[in-house]
Amino acid sequence: MADAAVAAFDPTDGSTPVALPTQDACCQSPCDPPWRTGPSCSVYTETRTVTLPFPESPKAVSVIGRNVVITVTYTHTLCLVGKQHGGLAYTLTLLPGEKMTLFHSDRYRRSTSEEQRVSVQATFSQFLSAIHQQQHSDDSTQLDNLLDTQSQGSGSATLGVGISLPLIGTLGQGPSASTSSDTKTTVKDLDTQSVSNDFNATAQTSAQNTDMLRSVTISSYEDSDTVSTTQRTLENNNVCYAVNYFVRKVQDVYVATTSVTSVVVQLSTIGVLDPTPLTPAQIQELETDFPGTFASTLEALPKVGDTVENPSVVAVPTEGVVYDPELAHCCAQDPELEAASMVKVAREQAEAQKVGLELQLMALEVQRRQALLAANTLDPFEPTPPASTVVA
Repeated sequence: MADAAVAAFDPTDGSTPVALPTQDACCQSPCDPPWRTGPSCSVYTETRTVTLPFPESPKAVSVIGRNVVITVTYTHTLCLVGKQHGGLAYTLTLLPGEKMTLFHSDRYRRSTSEEQRVSVQATFSQFLSAIHQQQHSDDSTQLDNLLDTQSQGSGSATLGVGISLPLIGTLGQGPSASTSSDTKTTVKDLDTQSVSNDFNATAQTSAQNTDMLRSVTISSYEDSDTVSTTQRTLENNNVCYAVNYFVRKVQDVYVATTSVTSVVVQLSTIGVLDPTPLTPAQIQELETDFPGTFASTLEALPKVGDTVENPSVVAVPTEGVVYDPELAHCCAQDPELEAASMVKVAREQAEAQKVGLELQLMALEVQRRQALLAANTLDPFEPTPPASTVVA
């Protein structure tokens, strides 16, 4: 490999190649699995149950006290599709030559203990579960406990580390106890589009609560009781223009998709649920035995595989911020000083152009000398100046 590099050496380009050994891509250890470029998704499950009494009919004598229980399981998928700017956290203007130190702190880390501290994603999931429970079971205990614990910065460590998910559970973290106790659910509530809209609204509200809870404080002074801060010094080295800094939050953008995972039809007798689901043939027999409203209700149920993608996105806050600098529109110097700065810039541009032309001239001189050597012309490259005549 080194011989090939030497053979390809061309002194006219002014560079010297360096031959490096070729290393195995995996080196001494097994290769890592490839990075996936697709979106990162979080999956949640939701179960809704509706109870339908048997209608009045001549066959009702044999089915007195029996109901049809329909259980529909949905899968909500939140896929990360990108990032975007969030709300404005701080603004700062530095005049030419000015320097300032900013202190970046997180109120959440100050107010919570190390045992209760969780990631932003975990906080979002906690709010998602608590708000969903409040909306569908009229039970705000979980949400009240969560808000009370986070506001006090102390309390039960269960809410800070692992929270039970009675209605929504993340797949991959154990079995989901997603059994709905809502007795007010109707057949209309089982519509896939309606369920998707409800989940998207819950996710939006959860993101807003997370944003308020995980607020970021940026200031030009440090409080005396501050436990930990991130210090950053900004300096404007521009001699003419001021620099405006816009500190914005960074948000993860998710797209919500809802799909029907399963539809189970069961019979219950006097409140006791039969654990064996009805087969499609048995369901068809029910539709035949009880035509009309009951049959049309069963026909209107969502089908397994129905998928709805919500058109609106969910922006979940992160712990990061971004500093966007921007030059001011007007120069802060006097007109004479600004003109002197422009003259200095023009002079430096001319010097840079002069250096470039000199390099081109040197390259042409190298080519000329190579051409003389190729023609076997061994005369001096530089002609001897003629002898000067001295006049007495």
